[in-house]
Amino acid sequence: MFSIGEFASIGRVSIRMLRHYDEIGLLAPARVDPFTGYRFYDGSQFEVLARILALKDLGLTLDEVTRIVAGLVSDDALHALLADRRRALAVQLDLDRARLDRLDAKIRQIEGVPLMSTLSTELKPLPAVVVAQASAPIPGFGPENVSPVIGPLFDTLYANLVAARITPGNHALAMYEADAENDTGARAYAAFPVAEATASASGYTVTEIAGVELAATTVHRGSMSTIGESWEALSDWVVENGYHLSGPCRELYLVSQPEPQENWVTELQQPVVRA
Repeated sequence: MFSIGEFASIGRVSIRMLRHYDEIGLLAPARVDPFTGYRFYDGSQFEVLARILALKDLGLTLDEVTRIVAGLVSDDALHALLADRRRALAVQLDLDRARLDRLDAKIRQIEGVPLMSTLSTELKPLPAVVVAQASAPIPGFGPENVSPVIGPLFDTLYANLVAARITPGNHALAMYEADAENDTGARAYAAFPVAEATASASGYTVTEIAGVELAATTVHRGSMSTIGESWEALSDWVVENGYHLSGPCRELYLVSQPEPQENWVTELQQPVVRA
């Protein structure tokens, strides 16, 4: 038998962590002295502890780890859980890589290195369009807040339209606005063009997105993780060329799923007026 201090030292965890694992039913000691309350562990529990730490290292929550260790998660469910975790981690890696690129660009700008943009900007009106749309709250603006929400939102909307035997238009549209009911959050809208006679139903609302007299537009190619850089470049162009922002931005997906993101083509649309 090992005292809790010995077990913690050998297992390379804190005593406080072991006590917490005991409290939540994740790893109970092999024996508790009825008089002193001291916890004791046996050698076989090092294997259980190692598995717990390995699962935690993968980013799983303690609740998920507890269910896995208790044998309450099937092999198929575990596979799905790990696959979901991998997808989330891949998205975060893309976002962090894009943030690192933006930091490097800012540092170069401070150092006096001119920024080279390959984006081509066009001014044009945006026609009104009838769409079926769904919305969901997001923690805020920026790819790190938008990406985990907007993709599943489009998937659900598309499935609902197909189930209703509605053929959506080819080019999906996304919009974002501050959430009036949540001071710190925002709201994402996923939309597909539909015929004017289409009726709203459970899971989506049919509405007309008003046209815009003038918008600055550019094309972003590739992953959504780097779209923030393209938006920043477009905003800089608007200011440098004597315009003001005049309405919420839009993203028109010219090429998207089922293509891999590196092949995506997205038109960024920013309503503007002359300064």
